[in-house]
Amino acid sequence: MSENMRGNKDALQVLRDDIENKTGFSFVKIENGIAVSELDLQEYHFNPYGIPYGGVLFTMADDTAGVAFMSAGGNGVTVNGHVDYLRGSRDAQKLICTAKVRKAGRRIFYIDADIVNEKGDDLCRFKFVFINLYEDKN
Repeated sequence: MSENMRGNKDALQVLRDDIENKTGFSFVKIENGIAVSELDLQEYHFNPYGIPYGGVLFTMADDTAGVAFMSAGGNGVTVNGHVDYLRGSRDAQKLICTAKVRKAGRRIFYIDADIVNEKGDDLCRFKFVFINLYEDKN
C-alpha cells in the first residue's frame, strides 16, 4: 500500500479497484471483517495438468483476506500465510473465495479464507496473519 493510502477513508475502495483491475477477481460481498470474491477461470489459469495453478488460488485468498482485513479497520500487510490444498478441480469454471477475520487485535489480525468451485467443492483452506501498521484515521 502506498504512503498516500495512510488515513485515506477511501483506501478500501482503492484496494478493491486495484485488485479487480489487475487480477480479474470481482468482489461480490464486503462487510465488516468479511469479503467474498469470485474468479471466472480462463485457460491461462490452469497448469499443464488441467488444475488451477496454486499461485492463482493463493493470490486470490491473500487479496480477499486483505480486503476483509481492511473492512475490519486494518491498514497494513500480510505477515504470514498458510495453505492446505484439499483437492484439484479439473472441471472448475469459477473460484469463490470467502475470507473472514477471526480475531482483530490492535496490531495483529487473524483471517481464515476458503476457496470453493462453483459446485461448492472445497479446494483449499488458508490461514493468514496481517499486521496493522497504521491507526485508522477515519
